Amino acid sequence: MSKRRFFILAKCYNKRGQLLSVGFNSYEKSHPIQKHFADLVGMPEKKYLHAEIAAIIRAKDKQIYRLTVERYDATGLPVNAAPCPICQQAIATFKISVVEHT
Repeated sequence: MSKRRFFILAKCYNKRGQLLSVGFNSYEKSHPIQKHFADLVGMPEKKYLHAEIAAIIRAKDKQIYRLTVERYDATGLPVNAAPCPICQQAIATFKISVVEHT
């Protein structure tokens, strides 16, 4: 039985509602920031890039006010999504005020 895979989309906005960046999850790529937060929360096996962290990285040094997270199954239907402990730690570290998820 194969592992279920989802498409996760995260978007970062500033306080004025302007889109700063978009990030997607990856089952192949990693990043040192992803590894740092995975190690920090005791989940080093979760080294592949999460959408929330990808969006934070792409926002560069801009102040992120709101982060939205959407998750879709293999057929493209929306499913429930909430930031995992790794992403929750990153959200707290980068002081993101508002988090919205499906």
